[in-house]
Amino acid sequence: MSEADAARLAWIREDVHIHASGADVYARLVDLGRAGEWLAPTFRALTVTGEDAFSFSLALPLRTEQARLRRDRSETEALTFVGRDGGALRALTWAFHQEGPRDVHLTVEARYEPAGGVLGSLLEPLLHRPHRTQALRDTLWKLKQLSERGL
Repeated sequence: MSEADAARLAWIREDVHIHASGADVYARLVDLGRAGEWLAPTFRALTVTGEDAFSFSLALPLRTEQARLRRDRSETEALTFVGRDGGALRALTWAFHQEGPRDVHLTVEARYEPAGGVLGSLLEPLLHRPHRTQALRDTLWKLKQLSERGL
């Protein structure tokens, strides 16, 4: 895989409109003890370590990726978690765009290291990237449903 291809594949961005306040959605996201409620089922073995760190495995076809993330408190414009210990997921950023008292547009960006090697260069665009994207979409959908119902 060329450097340009790897750079192109290293970011996934998805968004959703939620009929709830940005503050409520933010509170749900920073309460890592409840992350299992809104993470998609492909995020497995969730472990929360303190109020700012968590880990999980992401089940992809023919591959499982481990991720260990810690909140970047220096980030003030968005809620950002950065990868630790060289896992495939390098950063997960949630950006909030308040559109009304009970309307927020939420964008999530994931930065990751694509699988390498000959097999990785074949599987990344065909299987892994689409499944990563779907995992983020499923997560946003669960978050939207829970937030709008106030659960």
